[in-house]
Amino acid sequence: MVDNDANLGALAEYTAGAGRGVSDIVYLKLASGIGAGLVLDGRLHRGVTGIAGEVGHVRSNPDGRVCRCGNRGCLETVAAAPALVELLRVSHGEELTSADLLRLAEQGDVGVRRVFADAGRSVGEAIAPLINAVNPGLVIVGGELSAVGEPLLDGIRTSVERYALPAAAAALEVVPGILGERAEVLGAVALVITDTEHLSSFHLSAV
Repeated sequence: MVDNDANLGALAEYTAGAGRGVSDIVYLKLASGIGAGLVLDGRLHRGVTGIAGEVGHVRSNPDGRVCRCGNRGCLETVAAAPALVELLRVSHGEELTSADLLRLAEQGDVGVRRVFADAGRSVGEAIAPLINAVNPGLVIVGGELSAVGEPLLDGIRTSVERYALPAAAAALEVVPGILGERAEVLGAVALVITDTEHLSSFHLSAV
């Protein structure tokens, strides 16, 4: 059995993490790419061809860079880790890495935290139509970049409140994932143990 990392992260957070007890969640994985896993009414939603949740390829900047998918200005070209590293190399040096970004954000670097807040606002704007469409109770933010915490999360919340329908935004919380690097592994275990028809009655104990 195989699945993509965002779907596995969604399964893990739903069964053993921040999404326990919530029937409808959107899990965002923010790392070298951007993707979402959707659990709707207690079931993983993959779509007809398995690409439901590809929010990284929602257009964020019509005049932006060409994305690996062939379109221009996708969210990944604005808010994924490589784009943020490239943006900050001008001010922080050519040797900057994504690990450096996380360290500098934790240390309170004003420029790095500003870039993460801007990235969060771009992510929030991109997912606002998804929130209107599926009306989840939680957006759970995971992946490498989620370690930044509040600058990123607050940016997402700001744009969701601005661009999503008020009733959808009011019913929603944007929270960090709690499983960290274990999310995909625990999601894979959940995938093997149970199929999505039985997710609503299954919970995996996080170890």
